[in-house]
Amino acid sequence: MDIGPGSTLGAYKIVEQLGRGGMSTVYKAYHTPLDRYVAIKVVSPSISQDPGFRERFAQEARTVAHLRHPNILTMYDYGEEGGQAYLITELIEGGTLAERVGAPWPPSQAVELVRSVAFALDYAHDQGVLHRDVKPSNILLRPVGSPVLADFGIAKLTGATSGLTGTGSILGTPTYQAPEQANGDPITGATDQYALGVVAYEMLTGRAPFNERTPVATLMAHLVKPLPSPRALNPALSEQIEAVLGKALAKQPEQRYRRVSAFAAALAE
Repeated sequence: MDIGPGSTLGAYKIVEQLGRGGMSTVYKAYHTPLDRYVAIKVVSPSISQDPGFRERFAQEARTVAHLRHPNILTMYDYGEEGGQAYLITELIEGGTLAERVGAPWPPSQAVELVRSVAFALDYAHDQGVLHRDVKPSNILLRPVGSPVLADFGIAKLTGATSGLTGTGSILGTPTYQAPEQANGDPITGATDQYALGVVAYEMLTGRAPFNERTPVATLMAHLVKPLPSPRALNPALSEQIEAVLGKALAKQPEQRYRRVSAFAAALAE
């Protein structure tokens, strides 16, 4: 099925392509009955043809649809047409955090963004949902207002043991993956905290702590390499900030903060 400007998907008319990743393509679309623009995330056919995908996709869509938080992207609907599975979400047109990293942020601004995302993650964790792929490109920025965490589409129910968990241990982006993800160990809320810690480190220093030449090398760096000193990259940072980042990015999950919001609070202090 060809999707492009002017084509339709269900009740939605495609306006333009907004972005493409390994798992999906995102489009801006118009919904005539409600007179509003939305975002449509169309899952890659190579994934949607995988055995058991439909059941897994429906379960994850229903799980995400129940998340209601000002810092979590709202999902309106999901469906399938012509072999194309898709999610309908609210449209955020302020870009992503990925477009604004690369140089150190003022600490007060970085802390405010981290705090908003931390609250969203704690809320999701309390609902039994893990994100598993927190990264700058999944943090959307409203033109006015707080950030919005997107792409819970690969989230799984916390502690799920059925076949619906799929290959959860390898989901995510190596630059932001926690050691336990790289090692295939159980995933918890501390895993999302680690990823947000990497995002905070990148915002405060201008670069991620581990970004090796290959994905495998990056995963191994998370497992075995000591955390590069944030103050070596940005001498303006305090020793306290370095200590907080070190705790959130501890190799062992039990050594991190009890909740993601506790990490954000310590960073603010």
